[in-house]
Amino acid sequence: MGKRPFESLRILAAQVLREERRAAQPAGRQERAGIVRLADFLLDEAIACGASDLHLEPQAGELRLRVRCDGLLGGAGRLPLVLMPPLVSRLKVMAGMDIAQQQRPQDGHIHYRDDIDLRVSSLPAAHGEVLVLRLLRGRQQGLALGELGFSENHLAGLRRLIHRPAGLVVLCGPVNSGKTSTLYAALSELNDDAHNLVTLEDPVERLLPGINQVEIHEKAGLTFLAGLKAILRQDVTGILLGEIRDEETAAMAVRIALTGHLLMTTLHTEDTVSAIYRFLEMGVPAYLLAATLSGVVAQRLVRRICPACRRWQEVPAGSREAALLQEAWRPGIKLACGTGCAACGGTGYRGRTVVSEVLLIDEELRAGILQQWPRAKLRRLAVSKGLASLWQDGRQKALQGITSLSEVRRVLYGDGSALS
Repeated sequence: MGKRPFESLRILAAQVLREERRAAQPAGRQERAGIVRLADFLLDEAIACGASDLHLEPQAGELRLRVRCDGLLGGAGRLPLVLMPPLVSRLKVMAGMDIAQQQRPQDGHIHYRDDIDLRVSSLPAAHGEVLVLRLLRGRQQGLALGELGFSENHLAGLRRLIHRPAGLVVLCGPVNSGKTSTLYAALSELNDDAHNLVTLEDPVERLLPGINQVEIHEKAGLTFLAGLKAILRQDVTGILLGEIRDEETAAMAVRIALTGHLLMTTLHTEDTVSAIYRFLEMGVPAYLLAATLSGVVAQRLVRRICPACRRWQEVPAGSREAALLQEAWRPGIKLACGTGCAACGGTGYRGRTVVSEVLLIDEELRAGILQQWPRAKLRRLAVSKGLASLWQDGRQKALQGITSLSEVRRVLYGDGSALS
C-alpha cells in the first residue's frame, strides 16, 4: 500500500515543537517557518487524499485533526495543544481573518492554488477556536451534468427542466448532498451568448466564466431579497438563487418565476414532494406555486465502489441483500463490492456519485397542488406517473456495480430500519 495521508504528521509536529521551544520569543504576530510548514502540510495532505473538509478541534490536552473524505468524517491525527494558537493564527492570517478576535465566529477565504480555494470558519469552543476548512476544487472549471452520475432518465428529466424558458426548478437534500454542484453544472450547460445568467450566493463557491455571480453581503444591505429585486432590472434569462431561507425570499422567487424567468434554487427537504409542502408552509399561495413550479430534484451523494478492487458476488436467496433487492432479486443475480486496495486506501470505495429523485410537474400534479392534497395522496399520484424514489435509484446503481446496497442504505436511512 502507498503512503497514507498525514503519515508523517507526527515527525513534522515534533520538529515544529522543538523549533517553537528554541525560539527566543513566544508565538505572536511573527510567523515562524515551522508553523508555516505545518499549515501547508495539513492543507497539502487534505488535498492529496481528496478531502472535502479539514477540521482542527482543540480538546483537553491536544488538538484533534479530522478530514471528511467521500462524505465520511475520520481522524487524521493529533497535535500537541501548545501548537494550536500559532497554527490557528497562521490559518486565520491566510484566510484574511482577525487573529486578535477569538470570542466570536468568523468566516474567511484562502486562495491556496490556481485550482484550490478554501472556505474557513472559526467557532469559539471550550478549549479554543475550532476551525473547519472547506476545500473547493476546480474553481475555474465548468462542470458537466453528464459527469455527475445521474441515471439516464433522471438526467433527461433534469435537462428538460433547465432548458425551459421560465419556471421554478428546486433542488433539495441535506447539507453536503451536492446540490450546488448540480446547479453549477446546469448553469454551465446553459452558458452561452444567448443567456444572461446571474447567481446570488452566500458565498460564491466556484467561479464560472461567462456568468455574473453575486455574493450576498448582508451588512451592506445585499440580502437574497434585495439581490432578487435588483436582478429583475438586469435583463436576465436565468437566475440561480443559492438558497431559500425565509418566507419573503420564497414569495419573491415564485413571483419572479411567474414573470417569465427561469429560477433555480435549493431547499433542505428530504424528497421531492416534501419540497412542495415546504413552500406552502412558508406561506407561498398554492395558486402561485402551482403556476410556477416546473419540477423538483432530490439528491444524495453515495460512495462509488473502487474500480481497482471491485469484485462481484452472487446474492443467495433468503439473504439480507436479497430482501433489500425485493422484486429485483432473481436466481444468479450478483452485486459488487470493493475488497480494499492501495488506490482506495483500503476502504473499497473511491469517489462519489449521485442518487436522485426527479419530479416533473404536469397538469394533474398542478391540480393537486392547487387543491392542497394531503402529502401522501400527491406522492401516490407522482409514483403512478413514474416517479422513482431515491432508494429505487440507489438500488439500480447497486445492481450496476456503481455502489453498494449498504452504502445506499447508510446514506438514506442510517441504520436501514426505515426502508420501505
